[in-house]
Amino acid sequence: MHNYIENNFARFIHILRHLGINVSIGETITAFTALSLVNIMNREDIWRALSATLVKNHDEQPIFKQAFESFFTVPEVRQQQRQEWEEKQAERICLIEEAEKDLAYQGDQLALTDEEKLLYAQLPEVKKQMIKDYLEKSCLPEDRNCYFKPMLKRQIRGSLHYWRQRLGEEDDFCRITNQIIDDEVLSSILQELSKDESNLLYEDMKKIGKQDLPQITNILRALSRKLATKISRRYRLSKKVVKIDLRRSIKANVRYGGIIFKLHYKQKRIQKPNIMLICDVSGSMARYAAFVIQFIYGLSSVVKNIESFIFAEELEYVTPLFKSIRPFEDTMVEIMEKSRIWGKGTNLNRSLFVLWRDYPLLLTSHTVMIILSDTKTLELEQAAQKLFQVKRNIKDIIWLNTLPQNEWKDLNSVVTFQRYCQMYECYTLAHLEKIIRKQFLD
Repeated sequence: MHNYIENNFARFIHILRHLGINVSIGETITAFTALSLVNIMNREDIWRALSATLVKNHDEQPIFKQAFESFFTVPEVRQQQRQEWEEKQAERICLIEEAEKDLAYQGDQLALTDEEKLLYAQLPEVKKQMIKDYLEKSCLPEDRNCYFKPMLKRQIRGSLHYWRQRLGEEDDFCRITNQIIDDEVLSSILQELSKDESNLLYEDMKKIGKQDLPQITNILRALSRKLATKISRRYRLSKKVVKIDLRRSIKANVRYGGIIFKLHYKQKRIQKPNIMLICDVSGSMARYAAFVIQFIYGLSSVVKNIESFIFAEELEYVTPLFKSIRPFEDTMVEIMEKSRIWGKGTNLNRSLFVLWRDYPLLLTSHTVMIILSDTKTLELEQAAQKLFQVKRNIKDIIWLNTLPQNEWKDLNSVVTFQRYCQMYECYTLAHLEKIIRKQFLD
């Protein structure tokens, strides 16, 4: 590709989109027009022009800043980025090749993804040897291989996923990214962003330490307060001089031959959807639930009738506990102390049955149900049927899935529940804020 300014600008926009900053075609054209109005030999002018036209909220500023610093740099730094990226790619290829040699059954490679091979390459030697011993001891006569090999592949894949979760939670395991980064600049940006420990918006919520909880509380309050002021773009009739309602003004002045004698006005109307929040508080989900409940209740100044439930083996109604005026932290402590299900197993089927039986008046055509769960549950098919039954009686179901999206393809529960809801990846505060803004502002 030629090193023209248009090509470099298009590549920069592509990188911003990859990093999660939404840039529309209109914004791209505006930004490019802004560049034509400033001195492109002045780095500060370029920064101000692109920042003003491409960044729409304060939370995206750190990402944009790092992307700008890494992209618009001197040739020597760009060459260094290229060398580091090539070294990482070479290391990645070596790890995959080593894994392919080990993960073979009677000389034939198992059909595993590169992500799974990289995961195997990072296991401790003891764990690797256990998997290799299992493959060696599982040899069968050749006429049975075609039947046994697919089952063996599923067992190895399940074992790898098990070790990924266990090592990631217990040993502070550092995984190679599951995503193949084919751009040296993007790789450099992601590496620098990962070093920024202060950027808690992008930290997995279950890995946030106790020492960061006060800062997280402040972030949640700021995000919810910001969204609460924007929750509607609709208008209502107003006697105040706010904004001219052209349609009503023309209609009212038809009697005067089209001459505008009387003006009618309109102003923004706060739209208050009914929200039903259902949070999974089983062992692996409790930390996520605490953050999400706190965030949703930050919107309570504009959101009407928030009804909250927690579920694990069954369903519990917790809305009354939020009615008293006291710190949110004290409320969550009381919920955990009084709950009979906190930290137990998950049965969504039983929970939805209790919701349908005991709270039918809450299931109306104005209700938006938000479910927070990793989709793993007992009685999967029955739970899906109950979810479909609920779906027919309410406005919409938004599912916040705390599992990374690249793991969804391996879970039957995700595929099953996706038929009846809008499902989003949500394991960081940045994910949560983006989803709420999309659902209630766009």
